[in-house]
Amino acid sequence: MESIGFILTNTKYRLFWHIVFWLIVLAYYTLFFGHQGGFYWFTLKFVSVLLPVAIATTYLFNYYLIPNFLFKRKFKTFVLLAFYTAVVSFYLISLIIFPFLILGKGDVNFAVLDKSFLDIYFLVVGLYAAVLIAILIKLLKYTYERQNQHLQLLKEKTAAELEMLRSQINPHFLFNTLNSIYALSLKKSEQAAEVVLKLSEMLDYLLYECREHRVQLKKEIGLIQNYLYLQKIKHSKRLHAVFEIDGEVSTQKIAPMLLLPFIENSFKHGVGKQRNNAWVNVNLKVNSDSLDFYVKNSQADGSQRKKFKSGGIGIINVRKRLDLMYKNNYSLNIQNNEKDYRVHLNLNKVE
Repeated sequence: MESIGFILTNTKYRLFWHIVFWLIVLAYYTLFFGHQGGFYWFTLKFVSVLLPVAIATTYLFNYYLIPNFLFKRKFKTFVLLAFYTAVVSFYLISLIIFPFLILGKGDVNFAVLDKSFLDIYFLVVGLYAAVLIAILIKLLKYTYERQNQHLQLLKEKTAAELEMLRSQINPHFLFNTLNSIYALSLKKSEQAAEVVLKLSEMLDYLLYECREHRVQLKKEIGLIQNYLYLQKIKHSKRLHAVFEIDGEVSTQKIAPMLLLPFIENSFKHGVGKQRNNAWVNVNLKVNSDSLDFYVKNSQADGSQRKKFKSGGIGIINVRKRLDLMYKNNYSLNIQNNEKDYRVHLNLNKVE
């Protein structure tokens, strides 16, 4: 069964609602003007004769003047044509009123009618109130539709931007990971089987799970753990990497591929440029509605530190995604010191 909201907004019911509206107008004015002396039949005929002019005026405004001039910001032309339309409409009303009253004088005793019923200005103002209401409904409907269109376009734009940013992040991540596998293969490591398993888990996550708007935080943590595992194998004894987790992570959700780029950055621009004593400390603290993510890594020499100060495409994309998905509900602080590179990301309203 179709819902009331669907019936009210669906275009196939438009004619039905228009007929209902004008029937309500006809009934209202018949009762309003007819109750003074009980002349309902005469009033019904009287309003029925005037109503076509009001209907024509309404649809001229709603389907010609407003769409073609007001909505297109041709204000001077709209005001001028609206004035001419009103004048012609009033003139037609006047032409109808007086002959009708003369021809219909046998239907009712005018001596007992309320004076307001015979006031042409009162009649016109009363009838054109319905015209104004119909125009207002049209304007409200137009505003509502435009707002919905704007929200839909904004939603589609945001989704497209997120998809573009994800498509940039994933190849960037895979490129770094394949470099790690390549380095391992050159060493002919006996850990090849474990590395292949870790890589397959990462690819499964990237290809099938991280396309969602939000993913389980524990899966994002698994991705980070696999990534650190590969990096430890690649850099062997010269790297000391620690990943600490504080808080419950089984029920939290987060935007996919949001944390890993900071760790990637620490290896690409920090640890990866050092020959000895490289280190990376990663700490994740989770509360019921917030998340704090810390990455701290040793620095390369001064020239390399200055060269890679911006952090590369990965960090730039993360900033864009944070703006799109978390807006004012996050803070990102990056400190580039001589001895270390620090990142602190705070997310509020974590799902």
